[in-house]
Amino acid sequence: MNSIRQGHEQEARSHTFDSNTNGLLYLQLETELKQAILDGKYGVGERIPTEQELCDMFGMSRITVRRAVQDLVEEGLLNKVRGRGTFVAVPKHILGAQPAPERGFGDMSSTGKRTVHKVLEKSVEHADTDLGKLLGIAPGSEVYYIRRLILEENFPMAIDNLFVSAKRFPDLPDLLHDGTSFYRLVDEHYQYKFGMESLTLDASTARGDEGTLLRCPVGSPLFILRKKMYCANGVPMHYSKSIVRADRISYHFEVDRDGHVVNQGKEFSLTVGGSAL
Repeated sequence: MNSIRQGHEQEARSHTFDSNTNGLLYLQLETELKQAILDGKYGVGERIPTEQELCDMFGMSRITVRRAVQDLVEEGLLNKVRGRGTFVAVPKHILGAQPAPERGFGDMSSTGKRTVHKVLEKSVEHADTDLGKLLGIAPGSEVYYIRRLILEENFPMAIDNLFVSAKRFPDLPDLLHDGTSFYRLVDEHYQYKFGMESLTLDASTARGDEGTLLRCPVGSPLFILRKKMYCANGVPMHYSKSIVRADRISYHFEVDRDGHVVNQGKEFSLTVGGSAL
């Protein structure tokens, strides 16, 4: 890291900032830092130099540096963490209404980065009474359980736990691989029509295993999204429980004057970057 920072310092010294810009030196520094982020010199989640280091690197006053950094924080490009420093912010996705099958965590995020589905576990289980009710099957029926890690590029966003009836989705474990969209399989392979979905959103904090997978400290804020999706004929399609980093996702709802969540007159659904789960 020191050698990388030294390289940045040498490059910074090669730039000449025009002091005759009517007091807008901070804008030049903002541009310089933005370009460094776009060029990948400071990656997502990486700490940028301290205010004093930036002062030394660019020959600017602390007031100027602080103004530039604060503007980038307000733009969402940087994130200040008390006692730790200033980091390149993780892009935050807004989840809102989207027609099926373009729901959930898909192939491309709203930032244009590739979204990756990494399968962690596949198993055949037998439904207990509660899961049987959720899936509309008898207790003891075979259920496919698939656990996946959802990443943007290499940065984790969520852990998705998917449960489906083995009878309704024959061979699903053989078809759902890393990078495969479950909803695309539903639409194109199984050819089920999407119906309503029931959603429950709770708040939680990361436990040890969740923090390890999501690369966040234990105790970090999480969303717990429980979803029951129905086919158009009213038969349950799947039940899922997604554990989502709260610093990666915002949930957006539009509510009409009668208190109903709406999507331009259609039933409500969720999406990240307009892509499929």
